Amino acid sequence: MRLAGLLLALLLAGPGTARSAGPLTPVPGQDTASPGATTGAAVWLHPYAPGGPAPPPPAWMDRLSAAGWALWQFDRTGGRDPLEEGAQRLAKGTAALRARGYRRVVLVGESRGAFVALVALRQSGLADAVVLAAPAAHGTSAERRAQALADFTRALEAASPSAAPRMALLLFRDDAWDPDPAARAALFMGAMARQGVAALVLDRPEAPVGHGGLQAEAFDALFGDCLARFLDFADAPPRACP
Repeated sequence: MRLAGLLLALLLAGPGTARSAGPLTPVPGQDTASPGATTGAAVWLHPYAPGGPAPPPPAWMDRLSAAGWALWQFDRTGGRDPLEEGAQRLAKGTAALRARGYRRVVLVGESRGAFVALVALRQSGLADAVVLAAPAAHGTSAERRAQALADFTRALEAASPSAAPRMALLLFRDDAWDPDPAARAALFMGAMARQGVAALVLDRPEAPVGHGGLQAEAFDALFGDCLARFLDFADAPPRACP
């Protein structure tokens, strides 16, 4: 049986190194040898980074490492998978992590990475929790705002009630990529209420601001503890962040 389990994990991981889980690879410096000894796997889905390396996990995710989470990252070829294809690859990756023995899997996505996770919510059992920071995939032009909001709405409507029992949406002031933050916050909370999912919305705090608010130095001090508690399954999740 142990051999069969190992073969299943390798099959789900697909081509690549033995350390990979499909499109997921460990963040450099992570020990992935004993999944059962960890709290779980926390997967970083980076924003689109044209012409440069993908941003590393934001500083507040160090709190997850300290709490026993192994940090993984979703590798996107060229940084920009088609959304549907990326969502399918992500679902295969989280299944591969579970096959490896991780008791919990959580996703933290920013910008395009968050939108890939959003589309993947149609997959039952995708993760134990998902954090969507400034989800975006349509650019900043006024002409694309209606489509951006429509696609956001469609993804929420298609989401499986059993995709993840905890969901958080982080929105920032002065985000040129956000077509309508007030509408998105309301749509998200409505969808989570219908699905019976524990939800948290960080709705345009005073700081940090801008599309890259998750990467701002002040973010960890202001909201890192709250988000870490949201991903602590030993307790009920907070309903709001200060």
